[in-house]
Amino acid sequence: MRNIVARLCMSEDGIVERPEQWLARPAIGQLLPSTGSVLFGRRTFERYAGSLGLEDTRNLVVGSRPVMARPGTEMLQGDTRRVLNALKFVPGDDLHVIGSLTLVRSLLRWRLLDEISLLIHPVAAGRGMLLDRRHLQLISMCARDGGVLEANYRVRYAATAAPSTALVSTGRWGGTRSRDRVASTVRPAVRTHA
Repeated sequence: MRNIVARLCMSEDGIVERPEQWLARPAIGQLLPSTGSVLFGRRTFERYAGSLGLEDTRNLVVGSRPVMARPGTEMLQGDTRRVLNALKFVPGDDLHVIGSLTLVRSLLRWRLLDEISLLIHPVAAGRGMLLDRRHLQLISMCARDGGVLEANYRVRYAATAAPSTALVSTGRWGGTRSRDRVASTVRPAVRTHA
């Protein structure tokens, strides 16, 4: 079974959003694997496809709208979750998600992401989206040129159990409420039987 591995740039203060805004030179090229298949979100692909050397990789783009046709690029059709789940069982190299934070978050929610590789740059971004690393287990770390650290994590998904009470949305104002109602009359905790 293939793994889906996310590769992201991160600042020293934990920001993973739009590294081109806080890095002096674009670092997305450092994230590309030498061979294999690369998964892109539509916006990331449109932003970087022209500046990256994507000729040696199989490029798979996830999105609801078509993208500009490029050699070696395929647009995934259908239900993204089912398509990516099926791709994991096709023999071949790992699938690498490059810099697509929205896609990474969807993969985490769907429990399809196996590993995350972070290039941690010695730069403070200040503002932007953080990556929740509470469910990540560090498996390796090494130093690269320019003070950049490469940290590789395995994703640990918590076991899910059926909740004791079902929660439902309260509608357009948000929040949740329990379907089970609290009893309005007092009942004894223990009943005695005669």
